[in-house]
Parts: sequence; structure tokens; C-alpha cells
Amino acid sequence: MYKGLGILILACMLMGCFRPNYQPQYVDIPSEWRLTADEGSTLCNVRWWEQFNDPVLDNLILSALANNQNLKIAINRVFEYYNKLGVVNANLYPAVTGNASYQRIQTSAAVPISLAPGFQRIYNNYQAFFNLNWELDFWGRLASASEAAYGELLGTIEARRAVVLTVVASVADAYINLRNLDSQLEVSKKTQFSREESLKLALSRFELGETSELEVKQAEAELEIALIRVIEFEKAIPIQENQLSILLGENPHAIVRGIPIESFQYPPLIPAGLPSELLSRRPDILQAEDQLITANARVTESKALFFPQISLTGMYGSQSSDLKRFLTAPSEMWQYGFNAVQTIFDAGRILFLVEGAKSIREEALANYRQVILNAFSEVNNALVTTQKNQELLREHRKQVQILIDYLHLAQLRYFEGEVDFLNVLDAERLLFDAQLALVQSFADNSSAVVELYKSLGGGWVSDADNVAVGADLQ
Repeated sequence: MYKGLGILILACMLMGCFRPNYQPQYVDIPSEWRLTADEGSTLCNVRWWEQFNDPVLDNLILSALANNQNLKIAINRVFEYYNKLGVVNANLYPAVTGNASYQRIQTSAAVPISLAPGFQRIYNNYQAFFNLNWELDFWGRLASASEAAYGELLGTIEARRAVVLTVVASVADAYINLRNLDSQLEVSKKTQFSREESLKLALSRFELGETSELEVKQAEAELEIALIRVIEFEKAIPIQENQLSILLGENPHAIVRGIPIESFQYPPLIPAGLPSELLSRRPDILQAEDQLITANARVTESKALFFPQISLTGMYGSQSSDLKRFLTAPSEMWQYGFNAVQTIFDAGRILFLVEGAKSIREEALANYRQVILNAFSEVNNALVTTQKNQELLREHRKQVQILIDYLHLAQLRYFEGEVDFLNVLDAERLLFDAQLALVQSFADNSSAVVELYKSLGGGWVSDADNVAVGADLQ
């Protein structure tokens, strides 16, 4: 008895040595971002899109969280892996099966059988029994498989959150671009009207003999440029609405508008926090680490195949040829024991499995580190973009104001006869381009905020994830 207990204790000790726990991997983390940023990392946890102060955008994002089809795929994939984990975990426990049968049997008269008194060639056979099989996980194979399945489940959860992050950012970007196109169309229509007036003026002066036909053709050419831009924006707007509709999980339709792009509020602070915090905020980093944990467990699972698989077996039931005696003490039958299976020769199959699992683990480690490098790069890029876009916006505003003054002076001097009509047209052209660039700068400024929050991750992802999952379960 003591010898058997000692063997069991030794096996458990071997299992602990054989199945090491996952250790977090070293990664090179910068101490600070390339550009100075606010360290209020808690701002990463808010619903940042509400800072734009556009209720229409808020509703669109909530609608996408409830109805986006890619998000529904990600949500149901989590449930798929949750059930896979349940299947794997079931192997840790005894499996009990029941079997009941009835047979009517006739033995062959052509076979000489020494018949006992009362033996009949035709008889009944009633059976009912339970079978038990329980693999004892001495070497941690089943526990490692469970750990790997759990890692896969966690990975799908982070993948779902990554989809949530992408959906929210994509809806915000699509809406910002839609409002950008709206504003550019408005600028183009105003320019079209202005150039129509310029053309009328040129025609009037030409008819009075004050100018040549050249000015008329110049005015017509400039008007056509504005008309072309109007048509281009009128084409782009419904296409953008269709793209946004798909993100909302709806058929293509017109999108309700909120405030103009120029009125979007800019966040008072640009949150970044410390670079080390990114490792616990970004879903793609957490997913990559879960994949590494899974790969590490798969190595242990494959190593355990070198050792014997030991199972407890048992059977208890009843067998009788007489229904009256069935399930009574005389018909009782049982057995128990254990089973050990040890691979003797497999032409290196297990060894190849182990080496393959190690290679997958190294791939997962390299992928984990690469994802972190990409994340640091994305945050640094987003910080540069948000800061420089603010400077660009200020310069675009100055440029528009300067060109407004330039056009006003060009018109005055033209009517005074000091410059020709080409100077006016040149001023109008420059102003038109600058006004379009200014609208685009407003959009770029807001999109940069979206990209920054997307690159930072944060508690808002979990909040939005809860909204999405809650909507899917309703």
C-alpha cells in the first residue's frame, strides 16, 4: 500500500516538473513616447466619440455595436470556443456510459454441445450495465490541453474586442469622411455660384466691348472646374453613405446628419499614459499573448505522449436469461482494473509533434513581440499626427483668410482697371483649393483623434464590448 502511495506521489512530483507554468516574456518597452503627451491614461477609458459632441455619431456607433455582422461573427466565435473548452475539460473527469440490450438467441443444432439439464437451444439474454473509464492525468497532458483551449478562448475574446475597436473607429471615420464630403460639396456649390456670377460679369463686359472674349472663356473654364467638383462630391457622398450603412449592419440608405465637420469638438487632452500600459490595454497584444500561452501548453501536451496513458476502468451491471431474475443479486456482474498504454515504436511521430509544437511556440513569441512593436509605432505615429494636424489646421485657416483678402483686392483692382481678369480668376482658384483643404484639415484633425484612441485601446473597448455582447444576447 505504501509503495503504491509513494509511486503516486512521485508521479505527481514528476508531473509538476514536467508541466512548467507559463512565464511572461521579456519585451523591450520604451520609457516614454517620442513626443510629449498627456499622461491621463484614464481618459482612454471614456467613450471618446462622445467628446465630438455629435449625438448622431453616438447613435450610429451604438447601432453598429448592436448590428454589425462582422462583430456578430466574432461574438459567436467566442461561444464556439467556450463550448470547445467544455469538451476538452470533460476529458479531465470520469466518463460513464450505460448499455442495455435484449437478445433472443438460438444455438446451432449442428454443433455438438454437452447440454446441461434444462438447457434450451433457444433462450433470452438480458443485459444492463454501466462502464467507467477515467484517464489519470499523471503527466499533465489533459490539463495542458485544457490550458491551451482556455488560451484559445481568451484569444477569441480579445479578437472580439479588436473587432469592437475596429468597428467603432471605422464608423467614426466613415461618418467624419461623410461630413467632410458634405462640407466640401457645400464649398463647391458656393464656388459654383460665385463663378456663375463672374461669368455673367464677363459676358456683360464683353457685350459692352470692355473686355475680349478671352475673359469669357476663362470664366467658363473656371465655372466648369467648380461644376466638376460638385458632381464628384455628389457621386462620393452616396457611396460613403452605403459604406457606413454596411458598418451599421443595414441595407444601403441615406444617413442622418448631425453637426458639420467644422463644429466637431476637439478633446481638451490627448491621453497616452505610459508605454508599458499599452500591454494591458490593446486587444491585439493581449490576443498575441494568449496565443503564446496556448502554444506553450501545446508543447507540454505533446511531450506527455512520451509517457504511458493510464486509465481506470470499471463495469457494473446485470445479465440474465430470465427476465424475472434480471436485476437481482444472482445476475449481478462487475469488474474493475486499470489500463496502461505505452508507445513502443512510432517512427518518431511524437518527437515530430513535440518539435513542431516548439516551432509554433517560437512563432507565437516572435508574433507577440512584433505586435507590440507595431503597437508602439502606431501610438507614436498617432501622437505625431494629432499634434501636427493641429498646427496644419491653424495654417489652413490663415491661408483661407489671406486668400479671401487677396481675392477682395484683386476684384477691386480689376474694376479699377489696374489688373486683368486673370488675376481675379487666379485668386478665386487659390481660394477654392484652400477652402477645400481647410475642410479636409478639419476632417483629418478628427480622424487623427480616432486613430489615436484606436491605437491606445483602453477601458472603453471593454465598455463597448459589453454593449455589443449585451445587444447580441437580447
